[in-house]
Amino acid sequence: MHTHFLFWLIIAYLLGSVSFAVLISRVRHLPDPRKLGSGNPGASNMLRLGNRSLALATLAGDLGKGALAVALARYAELSSLQQGWVGLAAVCGHILPIFHRLQGGKGVATAAGVTLMLCWPAALIAATLWLLTFYWQRIASLASLLAALSLPPSLAWLAPSLLLPVTLMVLLILLRHRLNIGRLLAGVENRFRP
Repeated sequence: MHTHFLFWLIIAYLLGSVSFAVLISRVRHLPDPRKLGSGNPGASNMLRLGNRSLALATLAGDLGKGALAVALARYAELSSLQQGWVGLAAVCGHILPIFHRLQGGKGVATAAGVTLMLCWPAALIAATLWLLTFYWQRIASLASLLAALSLPPSLAWLAPSLLLPVTLMVLLILLRHRLNIGRLLAGVENRFRP
Protein backbone atom coordinates (compact mmCIF):
# COMPACT_ATOMS: atom_id res chain seq x y z
CA MET A 1 0.00 0.00 0.00
CA HIS A 2 2.88 2.36 0.79
CA THR A 3 4.41 1.76 -2.66
CA HIS A 4 0.98 2.33 -4.23
CA PHE A 5 0.63 5.66 -2.40
CA LEU A 6 4.17 6.75 -3.37
CA PHE A 7 3.41 5.96 -7.01
CA TRP A 8 0.42 8.33 -7.00
CA LEU A 9 2.42 11.04 -5.22
CA ILE A 10 4.99 10.88 -8.03
CA ILE A 11 2.29 10.90 -10.72
CA ALA A 12 0.68 13.94 -9.08
CA TYR A 13 4.00 15.78 -8.91
CA LEU A 14 4.67 15.06 -12.60
CA LEU A 15 1.16 16.22 -13.54
CA GLY A 16 1.68 19.39 -11.54
CA SER A 17 5.00 19.97 -13.30
CA VAL A 18 3.26 20.54 -16.63
CA SER A 19 3.21 24.35 -17.02
CA PHE A 20 0.30 25.27 -19.25
CA ALA A 21 1.36 28.93 -19.49
CA VAL A 22 4.74 27.87 -20.90
CA LEU A 23 3.30 25.18 -23.19
CA ILE A 24 0.56 27.43 -24.58
CA SER A 25 3.07 30.22 -25.19
CA ARG A 26 5.37 27.83 -27.07
CA VAL A 27 2.53 26.42 -29.19
CA ARG A 28 1.36 29.95 -30.07
CA HIS A 29 4.96 31.16 -30.65
CA LEU A 30 4.68 33.76 -27.90
CA PRO A 31 7.40 34.93 -25.50
CA ASP A 32 8.07 32.88 -22.37
CA PRO A 33 5.69 34.25 -19.68
CA ARG A 34 8.43 33.70 -17.09
CA LYS A 35 10.38 36.53 -18.73
CA LEU A 36 7.56 39.07 -19.05
CA GLY A 37 5.03 40.81 -16.82
CA SER A 38 5.21 39.44 -13.29
CA GLY A 39 7.42 36.57 -14.44
CA ASN A 40 4.88 34.09 -13.10
CA PRO A 41 3.79 31.29 -15.47
CA GLY A 42 0.13 31.43 -14.55
CA ALA A 43 -3.26 32.68 -15.72
CA SER A 44 -2.96 36.13 -14.11
CA ASN A 45 0.28 36.89 -15.94
CA MET A 46 -1.12 35.57 -19.23
CA LEU A 47 -4.03 37.98 -18.75
CA ARG A 48 -1.62 40.77 -17.81
CA LEU A 49 0.22 40.11 -21.08
CA GLY A 50 -3.01 40.90 -22.90
CA ASN A 51 -4.57 37.64 -24.02
CA ARG A 52 -7.81 36.71 -22.27
CA SER A 53 -8.43 33.46 -24.16
CA LEU A 54 -4.93 32.14 -23.44
CA ALA A 55 -5.32 33.19 -19.79
CA LEU A 56 -8.53 31.16 -19.58
CA ALA A 57 -6.83 28.18 -21.25
CA THR A 58 -3.97 28.43 -18.75
CA LEU A 59 -6.41 28.63 -15.85
CA ALA A 60 -8.32 25.60 -17.12
CA GLY A 61 -5.13 23.59 -17.58
CA ASP A 62 -3.64 24.45 -14.20
CA LEU A 63 -6.94 23.89 -12.39
CA GLY A 64 -7.56 20.69 -14.33
CA LYS A 65 -4.23 19.07 -13.49
CA GLY A 66 -4.86 19.57 -9.77
CA ALA A 67 -8.34 18.10 -10.08
CA LEU A 68 -7.06 15.20 -12.21
CA ALA A 69 -4.37 14.28 -9.68
CA VAL A 70 -6.96 13.93 -6.91
CA ALA A 71 -9.44 12.19 -9.22
CA LEU A 72 -6.82 9.58 -10.10
CA ALA A 73 -6.03 9.07 -6.41
CA ARG A 74 -9.73 8.61 -5.71
CA TYR A 75 -10.02 6.14 -8.60
CA ALA A 76 -7.06 4.25 -7.09
CA GLU A 77 -9.10 4.04 -3.86
CA LEU A 78 -6.69 6.03 -1.73
CA SER A 79 -8.10 7.40 1.51
CA SER A 80 -9.32 11.01 1.64
CA LEU A 81 -6.21 11.98 3.64
CA GLN A 82 -3.96 10.33 1.06
CA GLN A 83 -5.86 12.19 -1.65
CA GLY A 84 -5.00 15.38 0.24
CA TRP A 85 -1.29 14.53 0.14
CA VAL A 86 -1.55 13.68 -3.56
CA GLY A 87 -3.13 17.11 -4.13
CA LEU A 88 -0.28 18.74 -2.25
CA ALA A 89 2.20 16.88 -4.50
CA ALA A 90 0.47 18.32 -7.58
CA VAL A 91 0.77 21.85 -6.16
CA CYS A 92 4.46 21.21 -5.39
CA GLY A 93 4.90 20.15 -9.01
CA HIS A 94 3.35 23.39 -10.23
CA ILE A 95 5.55 25.49 -7.95
CA LEU A 96 8.77 23.51 -8.62
CA PRO A 97 8.20 21.80 -12.00
CA ILE A 98 10.81 19.25 -12.99
CA PHE A 99 10.02 19.87 -16.68
CA HIS A 100 10.76 23.60 -16.47
CA ARG A 101 13.98 23.89 -14.44
CA LEU A 102 11.95 24.26 -11.21
CA GLN A 103 10.70 27.67 -12.40
CA GLY A 104 7.01 27.36 -11.63
CA GLY A 105 3.99 29.39 -10.71
CA LYS A 106 2.39 30.25 -7.40
CA GLY A 107 0.08 27.26 -7.18
CA VAL A 108 -3.26 29.03 -6.79
CA ALA A 109 -5.15 27.56 -9.76
CA THR A 110 -3.75 24.07 -9.17
CA ALA A 111 -4.69 24.31 -5.49
CA ALA A 112 -8.18 25.36 -6.58
CA GLY A 113 -8.52 22.23 -8.70
CA VAL A 114 -7.25 20.08 -5.83
CA THR A 115 -9.68 21.66 -3.35
CA LEU A 116 -12.56 21.34 -5.79
CA MET A 117 -12.08 17.57 -5.81
CA LEU A 118 -11.27 17.22 -2.11
CA CYS A 119 -14.09 19.39 -0.70
CA TRP A 120 -16.12 21.38 -3.23
CA PRO A 121 -17.94 23.56 -0.64
CA ALA A 122 -14.58 24.85 0.64
CA ALA A 123 -13.53 25.51 -2.97
CA LEU A 124 -16.78 27.40 -3.55
CA ILE A 125 -16.19 29.58 -0.49
CA ALA A 126 -12.62 30.34 -1.64
CA ALA A 127 -13.72 31.08 -5.22
CA THR A 128 -16.45 33.43 -4.02
CA LEU A 129 -13.97 35.26 -1.81
CA TRP A 130 -11.52 35.50 -4.72
CA LEU A 131 -14.15 36.98 -7.03
CA LEU A 132 -15.44 39.48 -4.49
CA THR A 133 -11.93 40.62 -3.54
CA PHE A 134 -10.81 40.94 -7.14
CA TYR A 135 -13.98 42.86 -8.09
CA TRP A 136 -13.42 45.19 -5.12
CA GLN A 137 -9.66 45.79 -5.40
CA ARG A 138 -8.61 44.49 -8.88
CA ILE A 139 -5.53 42.90 -7.29
CA ALA A 140 -5.09 39.22 -8.21
CA SER A 141 -2.51 38.49 -5.51
CA LEU A 142 -4.72 39.88 -2.72
CA ALA A 143 -7.69 37.87 -4.00
CA SER A 144 -5.54 34.72 -4.17
CA LEU A 145 -4.12 35.21 -0.68
CA LEU A 146 -7.52 35.74 0.94
CA ALA A 147 -8.99 32.79 -0.95
CA ALA A 148 -6.11 30.55 0.17
CA LEU A 149 -6.39 31.74 3.78
CA SER A 150 -10.08 30.79 3.81
CA LEU A 151 -9.25 27.12 3.23
CA PRO A 152 -7.94 26.02 6.67
CA PRO A 153 -10.96 27.33 8.63
CA SER A 154 -13.35 25.99 5.97
CA LEU A 155 -11.78 22.54 6.11
CA ALA A 156 -11.57 22.57 9.91
CA TRP A 157 -15.35 22.81 9.73
CA LEU A 158 -16.17 20.75 6.63
CA ALA A 159 -13.43 18.11 6.34
CA PRO A 160 -11.02 18.19 9.31
CA SER A 161 -9.15 15.09 8.15
CA LEU A 162 -7.76 17.13 5.23
CA LEU A 163 -6.58 20.03 7.36
CA LEU A 164 -2.86 19.17 7.50
CA PRO A 165 -2.09 18.69 3.77
CA VAL A 166 -4.29 21.62 2.76
CA THR A 167 -2.75 23.91 5.40
CA LEU A 168 0.71 23.00 4.06
CA MET A 169 -0.56 23.78 0.56
CA VAL A 170 -1.74 27.20 1.79
CA LEU A 171 1.63 27.87 3.46
CA LEU A 172 3.40 27.11 0.16
CA ILE A 173 1.10 29.57 -1.62
CA LEU A 174 1.83 32.23 1.01
CA LEU A 175 5.56 31.61 0.64
CA ARG A 176 5.34 31.97 -3.15
CA HIS A 177 3.49 35.27 -2.64
CA ARG A 178 6.04 36.74 -0.20
CA LEU A 179 7.10 39.50 -2.64
CA ASN A 180 3.45 40.28 -3.37
CA ILE A 181 2.76 40.50 0.36
CA GLY A 182 5.60 43.00 0.68
CA ARG A 183 4.17 45.12 -2.15
CA LEU A 184 0.67 44.89 -0.69
CA LEU A 185 1.92 46.13 2.67
CA ALA A 186 3.76 48.96 0.90
CA GLY A 187 0.65 49.82 -1.13
CA VAL A 188 2.40 49.36 -4.47
CA GLU A 189 1.00 46.04 -5.73
CA ASN A 190 -0.13 45.99 -9.36
CA ARG A 191 -3.84 46.36 -10.12
CA PHE A 192 -5.68 45.17 -13.20
CA ARG A 193 -7.32 48.01 -15.05
CA PRO A 194 -11.05 47.60 -15.82
